Amino acid sequence: MASQGSGDIMQFFPNLSSSVDVNPAEWAKAREQEGWAGVVASDHLWTEDRCFPHLWVSLTAMAMATSRLKLSSSFSNNLFRSPVEFAHASLTLQFISGGRFDAGLGAGWSEEELTRTGREYPRPGVRLEMYREAMTIARSLFTNGACQFSGQHYSIDVDNIGPTPKKRPALVASCGGKKSIRIIAPLADRIEVMAPGRAVRGGALSIAALSEFTENDLRELVDRVKCANEKAPIGFFAILAVGDAATTRALRDPLGDGLFSDFVGEPAFVADNLRRLEDFGIDRVQITSTLPGSFEALAPLLNR
Repeated sequence: MASQGSGDIMQFFPNLSSSVDVNPAEWAKAREQEGWAGVVASDHLWTEDRCFPHLWVSLTAMAMATSRLKLSSSFSNNLFRSPVEFAHASLTLQFISGGRFDAGLGAGWSEEELTRTGREYPRPGVRLEMYREAMTIARSLFTNGACQFSGQHYSIDVDNIGPTPKKRPALVASCGGKKSIRIIAPLADRIEVMAPGRAVRGGALSIAALSEFTENDLRELVDRVKCANEKAPIGFFAILAVGDAATTRALRDPLGDGLFSDFVGEPAFVADNLRRLEDFGIDRVQITSTLPGSFEALAPLLNR
């Protein structure tokens, strides 16, 4: 299960979730040299322990610095920006990258980012409805270059949007809960499953909820996605930390016996568990590292 171009199906995409001191262009160039299939960038202003570079600036720099890597947004935050801006940026990035971009759009989940920047964090049901409408708008703009839409949260009247790449970017959705899968999955070209909504309930990431996520939970999510959209390929979001036993023990213990504990430990252990996700029907894994050096340690094992 190596990277794209090896003839294998499984793909692994490291996530640029590093400090703003990291140059996205140099980071992506290093990942390309290590043989990864693609890279993704997160759409955050900050989390509890770090600040993030701007999503679209970073992706553009990454596109210009590489020639083979696939690129994806992970995920453009629907609470930050208009779905028209998302579609416009996605079409532009697809054009300048030569067709290497997958357009990931997410519902947004961090309440702190919204409230501290003067915006209101919507109720869960409202957030999902906004996401559904935004996906519908983006689909129309990708397919037709235009959109006339009137919903509860968006009224859009766009006659023409460009540029017009030879092939439109794939529209990628992030889903974790039963309702979001049922509503959002049919609108997407690709779906990434993650721990259910309880992991970000209240607008903050819960390690306790991640520790309760099991292999059976993943199987159930994949089955639900296949029922909602049988043709869409399925990816998975994995948080990992790779190092020696002494270094990773404190990071692994809070994850208990849950599935996410399989992605914390020595390189061979983590690599084997990432590959095993293919058995669940996963063909692409986005990997977010919480420990420096994780991608470098995994590259020889996953990109063969």
